[in-house]
Amino acid sequence: MLDLAKANTNLWKEVGEDLGDIRNCFICGTCISGCPAAEGNSPLLIRKLVRMVLLGLEEELLDDETPWMCITCHACEQWCPMGVHPFEIGLAIRRWQSRNDPTYIPPSVPEVFERGHTQPVGKVQELRKSVGLEEVPPTIAKYPELLKKFQDMLRETDIVKNNDYMFGV
Repeated sequence: MLDLAKANTNLWKEVGEDLGDIRNCFICGTCISGCPAAEGNSPLLIRKLVRMVLLGLEEELLDDETPWMCITCHACEQWCPMGVHPFEIGLAIRRWQSRNDPTYIPPSVPEVFERGHTQPVGKVQELRKSVGLEEVPPTIAKYPELLKKFQDMLRETDIVKNNDYMFGV
């Protein structure tokens, strides 16, 4: 059971201070209709995150890993009937989580290190082909030599150096 007596009624301002008034979101779910990450495991449900922000559920929001599942396709931005900017909200939640827990390492960071993406884009060749797209998107997933260079670059960052057990380094 949620204890709303502990809720931070200003959380929506703290998370989205530069986004305008996210209270315009009426949790319709249209933003997830075209979201590939909404089909993920765990699914990215921006409307759920917005609800947590609006209810002031700081602890729950801090522990939620789903904002990091976004693949930055911006489909949600195109679908939102209220112009709330769901993609920007997701990014704002990521920033808020990082500010409020300096030890937090998003679960997607090792995935980005391993394959260059938060989602396994290389595993949907047939689906991409069926809708007329290249089987492998023209990203780092298509260029293994660039992925290796990317990984070499990441090995020089503090997050990888200080947490090498997460990255198989």
